[in-house]
Amino acid sequence: MPENTKNSTLIAIALVALILLTRSSHFGTSVLLPDATIAALFLTGIFMKKLRWLAISIVVAFAVDFYALGFAGVSDYCMSLGYWGLIPTYAMVWGAGRYIAKQDHPFALTVFVPAALLSTSLAFILSNAFWYAFSDKVNTLTVMEFSQRVAHYYTPYLSYTIFYIGSAWVVQAAFKKLSVANNQIA
Repeated sequence: MPENTKNSTLIAIALVALILLTRSSHFGTSVLLPDATIAALFLTGIFMKKLRWLAISIVVAFAVDFYALGFAGVSDYCMSLGYWGLIPTYAMVWGAGRYIAKQDHPFALTVFVPAALLSTSLAFILSNAFWYAFSDKVNTLTVMEFSQRVAHYYTPYLSYTIFYIGSAWVVQAAFKKLSVANNQIA
């Protein structure tokens, strides 16, 4: 197996594991890490060319959700037809990662940061818009009322996602620096 294929598989497994380890808590608790699904999908888009990794990531995220609902006693309040809007939302985030992966310097801060911020913000808007449009739980709220109620979730949503994406940027920069140093020694 070529080294880059082996590394890609390890990266993909690590990103799927990140979803498994964090999916059960949107904003974290004293015991659970905040949800890293959006960050993992963005990074999967950057590192994994094959669409199957998007599908695997979505299946894993949904499996954790259904486990939480069925066995862990998590409320089903967010479950409605709007939940399925997560599929195009996640595809958009993965697609943003794929888009910047094709750039000459995908980890240049002028490329990486705007793409991360924009895709995370769009994911927040899309997921809430789908839930508003297709949920039976908000039919008494106007768009403005609903927007005001969910707006306070934006900052932690963005912050935790950017923390994970920023951490990944630091790790890749460190690996790149080590690789350059090892090539100069050899």
